[in-house]
Amino acid sequence: MDQTLNSGSATEETSSIKDVSTHELKTANHAYVLDPIDSWIPCQVVERKTSTEVVVSIPQYRNQQAIKCDGGRSALRKKNKIIDVSKYSNQALPLQNVDEDGRLKQVEDMVDLPYLHEAAILYNLKERHIKSLPYTRTGDIVLACNPYQWFHDLYSWKQHQQYAHVLVWNDTSLGSSDIAVDPRTLLRPHVYEASCLAYKGLLRNGEDQSILVSGESGAGKTETVKILLGDLASVQRGPTANSEANDNEIVQRVLDSNPLLEAFGNAQTLRNDNSSRFGKFLQLQFDRQPGQCVLAGSKCEVYLLEKSRVTLHHPEERTYHVFYQLLAAPEDVKREIWEGFQDSDAESFDYIGWSETDKIEGKTDAERFQMTVDALKLVGIEGDTLRTLWRTICTVLQLGNLEFEPTSDDECRVASIEELDDLSSLMGVPTSDLSRAFTIRNIKAKSENFQVFMTAEKAQESADAFAKEIYAKTFLWLVRSINNATCAEKNYKHSEGRDFGIVGLLDIFGFESFEVNRFEQLCINYANEKLQQKFTQDIFSSVQEEYEAEGIELEEITYDDNTDVLDLVEGKMGLLAFLNEECMRPKGSDKTFVYKAQASNMSNPCFFRDKHAPDCEFGIRHYAGEVVYDAANFVVKNSDTLPSDLLQCAALSPNYIIANELNNDSMTSMGNRPDSKMKRRKQRTSLLSSKQMTRKNSNIAAETVWTKFRSQLGRLMDSLSSTQTRYIRCIKPNAEKRPFVMEHETTINQLRYAGVVAAVTISRSAFPNRLEHLVVLEKFKSLFPKGNHIKVLNDQHQDPEERIFSAVEILLTIALEKMEIKRNDTTFRAFVMGKSRAYFRAGALEFLEGERLRYLGDFAIVLQTKARSFVARSKYRKFKQATVSLQSNHRRRMDQRDYHMARKCLIKIQCWYRILCAARTIVHLRRKKSATIIQSNWRCYIDNRQFSIMKRCSVVIQTVLRGAIQRPKYRESLLNKREEAKLENRLVALQRKLEEAEVKRVEAEKRAEGKAAAAVEQYKEEQESKTPLSSAVVEDGSNTEKVTEQPLAHGAPVAMANSGSIDEESVEQQKLMDESGRMLEYLRKEVFKLRSHNQQLRTDFDLLKDNNQRLMDANASAGASFAALNQHAKQLSKENAQLVSEVSSTKAQMQKIHMLQTELKEELRMKQLSYVSEVQSRFQYQKALQKVADLIEASCRDYRLVQQVLEITDEVEMEHMTAGGNVTSHENGNEHGPGEPRSSIFSYLNPFSS
Repeated sequence: MDQTLNSGSATEETSSIKDVSTHELKTANHAYVLDPIDSWIPCQVVERKTSTEVVVSIPQYRNQQAIKCDGGRSALRKKNKIIDVSKYSNQALPLQNVDEDGRLKQVEDMVDLPYLHEAAILYNLKERHIKSLPYTRTGDIVLACNPYQWFHDLYSWKQHQQYAHVLVWNDTSLGSSDIAVDPRTLLRPHVYEASCLAYKGLLRNGEDQSILVSGESGAGKTETVKILLGDLASVQRGPTANSEANDNEIVQRVLDSNPLLEAFGNAQTLRNDNSSRFGKFLQLQFDRQPGQCVLAGSKCEVYLLEKSRVTLHHPEERTYHVFYQLLAAPEDVKREIWEGFQDSDAESFDYIGWSETDKIEGKTDAERFQMTVDALKLVGIEGDTLRTLWRTICTVLQLGNLEFEPTSDDECRVASIEELDDLSSLMGVPTSDLSRAFTIRNIKAKSENFQVFMTAEKAQESADAFAKEIYAKTFLWLVRSINNATCAEKNYKHSEGRDFGIVGLLDIFGFESFEVNRFEQLCINYANEKLQQKFTQDIFSSVQEEYEAEGIELEEITYDDNTDVLDLVEGKMGLLAFLNEECMRPKGSDKTFVYKAQASNMSNPCFFRDKHAPDCEFGIRHYAGEVVYDAANFVVKNSDTLPSDLLQCAALSPNYIIANELNNDSMTSMGNRPDSKMKRRKQRTSLLSSKQMTRKNSNIAAETVWTKFRSQLGRLMDSLSSTQTRYIRCIKPNAEKRPFVMEHETTINQLRYAGVVAAVTISRSAFPNRLEHLVVLEKFKSLFPKGNHIKVLNDQHQDPEERIFSAVEILLTIALEKMEIKRNDTTFRAFVMGKSRAYFRAGALEFLEGERLRYLGDFAIVLQTKARSFVARSKYRKFKQATVSLQSNHRRRMDQRDYHMARKCLIKIQCWYRILCAARTIVHLRRKKSATIIQSNWRCYIDNRQFSIMKRCSVVIQTVLRGAIQRPKYRESLLNKREEAKLENRLVALQRKLEEAEVKRVEAEKRAEGKAAAAVEQYKEEQESKTPLSSAVVEDGSNTEKVTEQPLAHGAPVAMANSGSIDEESVEQQKLMDESGRMLEYLRKEVFKLRSHNQQLRTDFDLLKDNNQRLMDANASAGASFAALNQHAKQLSKENAQLVSEVSSTKAQMQKIHMLQTELKEELRMKQLSYVSEVQSRFQYQKALQKVADLIEASCRDYRLVQQVLEITDEVEMEHMTAGGNVTSHENGNEHGPGEPRSSIFSYLNPFSS
């Protein structure tokens, strides 16, 4: 396969043409050169050094993103470099597609590029990517460059309708048997054109369609398929649809089933957050109706699910989305699924582990879980079926937590008993059966069964294989469920007897080449080789159609295909056969597989292996480049064996997905009614099904992975072959997912991997370059201004198109006559004329560009000659004008210098004179100022002395007045003190009387108490005297009692009466004392009030008296001083008027003197300067004159001439001195005239001048 950078393999005629023109450099001014970092960089050809070397100017840009084809205008600098063009195709640098200003001409369809090669494709894509134009056309191929942002206007309902109306519902092709207008030229490139043209092909031609979307991870394949699916759902509604909303339940179910596959089949990788880890072929079923095809359903086929991601993934990646969504479900939902699933997270399961990411494309795992549940409900998975599905996913997770430990060298047991119990409860299988299935193998040999114990490593591998198999078959079960819910046979109401049309959308992994490439990369690249073979055939067909439309013979086309690579992989002695053989052998190994493959394919140029490479390493030269594979574990991965013990154990589970679906590899339900195409495909695979049934009872559950994948791929290629295929190549511009950034090396590799470069190679294999007829005339008719093509163009009788065609053919025949070759009496021209374009063989267009460049160079020399002569004449005229102007300016400056010198001398003399006059004036002013200061100080002294005398007198008067005022107040206060003393004495007398009364009262109480005591004693004595009598009369006790009681009753009132009289007396005395105290208190208060009132009255009286006295004094003093003040005021007013008049006149005089002083200073300064300069100039003049005289006297031989010169010198000196004397006398003469008025002014201003 051709791996060079040329635009195609050269034919025998092309190589001969190249030999003829080896002495000519086939290049133009603007070209591209290879760079180890930036792949291709623009340059400009400076000169031709040798036949194989050129000097180019390479612009140096700030970084790779700033590189563009603009003629180096935005470059920081330029660097010249010698390039060996022998390393490039056709010994010529690839040319740039630029305009006259050297700027890149961006095109929507790269077929329209005059120079179509790898560099041209790269920079055209980059220019459109920077301008937010993600789609570009290359013939029938659409290149979709991921912009890493969403353009709402690009996918609006208006865009849907525009593309549908132009490409589907309105036939824009013009009726012409030769050339038809392509409706795509009326629209910008878009993926909508692929979907609309596919729908149109199905509607108009009745032919099944398919759209193949490919690209590496992160290029936007999945999103592109979504966009295509949405556009097809929009177009099928017909030309009268007026809203974006879709009310068809089947269509909505088809659209919503796609995110469901993403949840179970997509994962986060280092390259993409939502990377599809499987291939998908979605077949949309359309019901053909008159004038319209209605979307009736869909079927989906999946390929090569990455099962290894279930058990192992990169630490910075994630496993499938559904695991994280299930862990993010609400706790009540998790409890309902499985009790052991409650309060669990990602770290609870070894297969998942900790992850930093909790959002994918702006939505959390919890939100996506609800979306997944809703999508499952839409396809009929709900209730117990949904719970069974979730428990199956939990089983996969729980299998990762099993741990095994060895019990001996060849035996092991389950170490994590609790995890095994949880797994048993999930699967519904006894723990003993599970433990035995993981640790023991039952091998059947003829009629005997053997048990083989497994090591811990083998048991762990079995558990991982079991988990991967369960998840893979669950994924297939989900695909079958989706197909049952969306297929037209079961869901479309008019499905009976219908032959549905198919529009297939293939979303499949692109070509992969990593640092370490394993079995998965070999399968992926094998699938891409198959797709590339069909792609090459389709491109060849499109080139055939183009050449037939242009009227070019088909035998001119040659191209390379990838048949050798496919033979290496799938031939009888290919890699597939050897790998399957090693899988069937009891002790097959990876090393043996590599050895056999090398031994059988040493002569195959597509197989290579380094002598010093490891044992399990080999390489394949694919269409996209060389890839080195590591064959470690190829045999294990290809076998993918699941022991029959685990299958039997799974059959015991009540979970019908685990029990029944592990042996089902179908992607459609058996109850589906197959159409005619499906019947043919099943007939092809009946033989493979019978072979699978014969191995049903062995301990290997299925055929090899590669065999199954080859069968699936064969069915896929059969499906694609029966359809009209369209291609969309997705490009990932950079690895950082940044908008408006394109990495050159990454993009170039993807263009090669996607087969775009191969498509260019095929389309330009025989004729790499092409130009329209008008462009050829505009560019090259100036090479031969007197050729016959000029006559043909001027012939007005022919049709314009025929005239242009004939003129171009004549012009190219003349221009490329040197490149014609003859072979077998047949002349091969270097070009071929098409109906609308001229097609050039390899090197022909470059030769024309070189001739054009040389022709334009000759004209440039003539123009440069004329320009240089014009510039020289212009410079001479300008120099002459400048010389004349310089001379005149020099003379003018000399005269100006003499004038300024004389003027300065005069100014200095004037300044000296003004200085003298000003000095006199200043002396007079200083004297007057001193006298004024003395007078002012004397007046201040007199006024200060009078003020101090008046101040002392005022103080004495104020002292006497204050004494006269205060003495009456003192006398009054003295009287008040005396009255207060009298009142105090009275109070003391009253208090003394009260004390005496109190003493008397106490004595009276004592006397009363004495009388009462005496009365009591007397009563007791009387009682005692009567006691003997009462004791003698004993008999009459009652009478005695009465007798004794009666005296007692009689004596008691007496005592009581005495005590009562004493109490009454004391109470009266107490009352008297209380009334006296209250009276005294009242008197005190009244005295205090009267005293306060008296004091207030006295204060008011004193105040009134003081005020009266002040008024009287003020009146007297005012009357006395009024006359004096009046007299003084009159005197002051007179003096003030006199002073005001003197001050105003003095100010005016001072202002005049100040101005005069300023003028004198300036005049004196100017005279001084002029005098100094005049003295210097006179001294220099005398010295110069003396030098001239000495020089003439010394060098001249004619004594007469010397004598005349000396006389002239003396006369000039005398005249100069006389002129100076006149000036001095003139100034002295003016000294007295102006001086007299000045002296009068001084005498007037100075009163002390006398």
